[in-house]
Amino acid sequence: MIRMILGVSETFDSAHFLPNHPKCGRIHGHTYKVEIEVEGELRNGMVIDFGDLKAMLKDIVAKFDHRLINELIENPTCENICLAIFNEIKDRLKDLKVVRVRVYENPDKWAEIRV
Repeated sequence: MIRMILGVSETFDSAHFLPNHPKCGRIHGHTYKVEIEVEGELRNGMVIDFGDLKAMLKDIVAKFDHRLINELIENPTCENICLAIFNEIKDRLKDLKVVRVRVYENPDKWAEIRV
């Protein structure tokens, strides 16, 4: 069987603050971009329907959109946001391997999990 990797991305806007951080300890906002990649067997010409994968990612990031992320994650660093999204995607996609989740805090700063 052929295995293939495919991905989708989504954005959301949120505010957060990093407790006890000299600069980022004040509430501020970002437009985050999330990219996910999954791997699976090619069956009937697809690994997963792009629409289904995109809808799942939209549902996950909707929890963060226009929220104070500190209400959801105690220390909402980009790394911890990436980990939370990775864990939720992994829990939802039992038949596919999540190979990468990247969360951009800004266009030039990101955290990434690669498996």
